[in-house]
Amino acid sequence: MNISSKCEYGTRAILELARRPIKSQPVSAIEIASIQAIPEKYLVHILLQLKHAGLVQSVRGAHGGYLLAKTPEQISLKDIVIAIDGPSLDPLPVKDDATPELKAVWRQAGDAIDGLLAETNIRDIVDGGGDTNMYYI
Repeated sequence: MNISSKCEYGTRAILELARRPIKSQPVSAIEIASIQAIPEKYLVHILLQLKHAGLVQSVRGAHGGYLLAKTPEQISLKDIVIAIDGPSLDPLPVKDDATPELKAVWRQAGDAIDGLLAETNIRDIVDGGGDTNMYYI
């Protein structure tokens, strides 16, 4: 499984919003892009996907921008990955029934990845605890 650059950028954008005080002023896409070194035009499309997934909200107007739609504790890495890249290892790499035992291993690997992503929330990462339970594959 590879995490796309689009997903990496989306995660960085959410982390930037999570570092702000709750109920702070909305942050413009230009500011997020500048701080996080993300191409602005690309970021706008990513933020739209995150908005459709209910992870960020947009505020219109001269002082508009983006805010988290949930608390950092309520947003997991799995939420972001699914919003941007879709479910991990879905579909499975094995598309036929020639090796059902291999298919079962791929499914276990996908479940393990999903579990780790689901238990890691944005607050953990912002607070520096994102690597306390790091698994190396």
